[in-house]
Amino acid sequence: MFKKDILDKIRSYYDHDDPSHDWSHVIRVANLCERLSHGHEVNSRVLSASAYLHDIINIPKNSEHRSKASALAAQKAKSLLGESDYSNSEIEHIAQVILEHSYSANLKASSIESEILQDADKLDAMGAIGVMRWASCGTKMKSKYYHLDDPWAQERSLDDKSFSLDHFEKKLLKLNDRLNTQAGKEEGKRRLAFFHAFLDQLKSEI
Repeated sequence: MFKKDILDKIRSYYDHDDPSHDWSHVIRVANLCERLSHGHEVNSRVLSASAYLHDIINIPKNSEHRSKASALAAQKAKSLLGESDYSNSEIEHIAQVILEHSYSANLKASSIESEILQDADKLDAMGAIGVMRWASCGTKMKSKYYHLDDPWAQERSLDDKSFSLDHFEKKLLKLNDRLNTQAGKEEGKRRLAFFHAFLDQLKSEI
């Protein structure tokens, strides 16, 4: 796909202190994209490049500029791909797929490649790896695990910046409803079931 020098340059952008958006996240998303593409007519060059480049610009979750991350990543991708053998039309397609992948941007997928990347990125925020990412994200944001007096927000507003547990109701439990592909939805159901099992266990412990 990429020559080694370009791949090394891309990988260097993921060398930061956010384990939920590092190189291992990229590899998982790329692998999921390959799995979800089975049975679909996709441009594998576009899909693969989009997966590797989709989080090349990392903006903290609690930043007011978080919603701009995918647009900035799309622009950076176009710059880097100018050094590759991708055509101008492929580069524009890749940039559009990256732009549309973001949950916070909430853009409708305009291609099957975009549908698949959206699904893969959401699926990586679910299941066992999703719990690990949830915990590390909360730690980076310096939030408490849960509200001591009302952990399940029965008599207060959700505040996932202050209490990590609130992020399940605020976002994570809703991801499955926004998946596009049939294969993505099937995997999403399995990962959502893990979430509910985790939350049931957590409830019994606290």
